[in-house]
Amino acid sequence: MTNHSLKKRTKCVIGRVQAAMSYCCLTDDTCEPSELFALLQELDRRYFLLQDFRWEFALLDRHQNDLITEDQARFMFEAIHGKLFSKLQWERFLKNRPVPGSGISFAEIEVDLCNIPSRADMAYEEMEEHRQKEEKAKQIEQRKQAEEQARLERLAKMKADQLNKEDEIRKKKSAEKKKEEEMKKEREDEQRRKLEEARGKKEAEEREREEEERRKKLKLEEEKERERQRELEIIEVQQALEAQKEVERKARELQEQEKKEQELAKNAEEEAELAVAREKEALEEANRAKEAIKNAQDAAAKKAAEEAERAAREKVKRERNERIRKDLKVAIKQKDRILLTKSVDEFKKAKLADTDGDLHKAEKILTQFKAKDDLLKAMEHRNLEELEKAIDFVKKYSLEGHMPQEMVRANKMLLGLKRLKRLKDEILNLKQSTVAEIRSYNKPPRAVHMVMIGTYLLLGNKESTLKDWKGMQALVGKTGKDGLKRRVLQCDPTKISVAAAERAKNLLEEFDLEQVRDVSAGAAVFYAWASATIEEVKDIARQKEEGLKPAAHQGGAKTLKHELQSGTLTITI
Repeated sequence: MTNHSLKKRTKCVIGRVQAAMSYCCLTDDTCEPSELFALLQELDRRYFLLQDFRWEFALLDRHQNDLITEDQARFMFEAIHGKLFSKLQWERFLKNRPVPGSGISFAEIEVDLCNIPSRADMAYEEMEEHRQKEEKAKQIEQRKQAEEQARLERLAKMKADQLNKEDEIRKKKSAEKKKEEEMKKEREDEQRRKLEEARGKKEAEEREREEEERRKKLKLEEEKERERQRELEIIEVQQALEAQKEVERKARELQEQEKKEQELAKNAEEEAELAVAREKEALEEANRAKEAIKNAQDAAAKKAAEEAERAAREKVKRERNERIRKDLKVAIKQKDRILLTKSVDEFKKAKLADTDGDLHKAEKILTQFKAKDDLLKAMEHRNLEELEKAIDFVKKYSLEGHMPQEMVRANKMLLGLKRLKRLKDEILNLKQSTVAEIRSYNKPPRAVHMVMIGTYLLLGNKESTLKDWKGMQALVGKTGKDGLKRRVLQCDPTKISVAAAERAKNLLEEFDLEQVRDVSAGAAVFYAWASATIEEVKDIARQKEEGLKPAAHQGGAKTLKHELQSGTLTITI
């Protein structure tokens, strides 16, 4: 016997023992001593059964190769087990075979042939078979339901596909209709756009024509305004000229009148001294009369002394009044302010009648002093309103002839301040777009750059920071308290150095106002302001050098010569 046959035989024996133990013992792997006899009997039974089964197997094994088919093996199981044949165990056997469908050896089935199922096993198998049938029926039902569900889903899908197809057709028609409408709308829009373009072009041409007319009108108005301003300046200068001529005339008349008054009052000092002496004599006489009253011996003498004392007091009063009048005449002749004030106060205190008009003359001279002081003060302050008020005061009391040189200077200063104010007003009303136009130059015309350098020099900037145009653009673009317009409006000519004014003048001398205006209207405004400010600074410097006090107005007529300047117009008188 070979090793393979021995191993196979041993395996079969072990299988028979395990099968017998499962029948006789409580456990499959352990046999109690009390169970040993039953086990041996079961093994003996199986041995004899196998002898019979082998003989039957040999009958079926026609080819004598120790193998039968699966059908033959089932036939053998059904014949041996009879009604206790278990289909479930048979199916499990077939399923667990190493090579399903191959020939079956006797060793492969000998253990199962001896394991005849019991009724309990059959009942369990029937129950299991029933369960499997129910499970199969359930599966069939589920499959039917699934098939029905699938059928319904197919129907639903077909219906949905049909609906989708109809919807697609409807959408396609809608899209085609929409496309037609869009094309129609596009055609209408295109037609409308062309109409609007034509209308817009026409309106643009109309606006351009209106804008051109507006620009022409504005330019004409600006030219008219400039002409009006020039005419106004000419009128102001002419008025100043006429006023100066009137001042000269009044000064000559005043000189003639003063000559006559001086001639009439040439003995005023002597007469005043005599009046003082007469007043003194009257006082002494009054004192003597008063003493006589004290020394009177009888009533008649006393009465006579009292009469003399009354007469003396009357004489003192007359002589005092005469002395006051003479003192006032001397004060008028000498035009001494302190003496005049004292004499006028004394005259008024004495309540004398102004029969000679001396009180009026004295008060007029005092008014002249006040007017002159106010005028000089206003000229020193260089305030337009204050200066106009001071000049009006002089004219109100017809005092021009008493201060001709001061009036000439005041009128000249008034012209300059008025022009400077007008130019500042122009800058104040300057449109921001005009200022922006100056800033917009990438490479400005030389006239514009020089004008702006001159302007900022007068405003206190250093020239070294103004030569670069980008830096200049930054300055022009500032707003608020550092904005160009505000700085110009707040500029005080008294705080500008003569050197800065001279440098600005040198920069601007290269151009005239019309040249600058042709290049930039905005720069022209600043050119005019800078020119006027330079003149103002120079006038302030001259004023400091010459002083404001006029020469003493004595002797014959004087020739008054002064320049009245406004803009480009200069008149010498």
